[in-house]
Amino acid sequence: MGHTGYSVKENVNNIKIVHLHWGLQLIFDESQKEGNNEIWIDVYPLTRFLAKHTQAAVKVEETKEWVRTGDIVDPAVEEYEAGRETQKEATERRALEQTQ
Repeated sequence: MGHTGYSVKENVNNIKIVHLHWGLQLIFDESQKEGNNEIWIDVYPLTRFLAKHTQAAVKVEETKEWVRTGDIVDPAVEEYEAGRETQKEATERRALEQTQ
């Protein structure tokens, strides 16, 4: 949490309300921490993507876990599986033709 920002000077408090500061840093080696080789990810496109792909969930009181109310639907997977089925049918047809 913080209340700095909106200033041309670094670490200047220009905001009266405390707000969340968050980000995503990739660290492949300890030397990347707090150094010149930090890799930061812009989380806003990721946030927008996730906001567009939400799914309802319900809490299971016995286990205190949350579960989806429906299955995940991925059109790319459906397209892949449809193509794979077509490929399987073609392979079976060729095998049948070779045995005749």
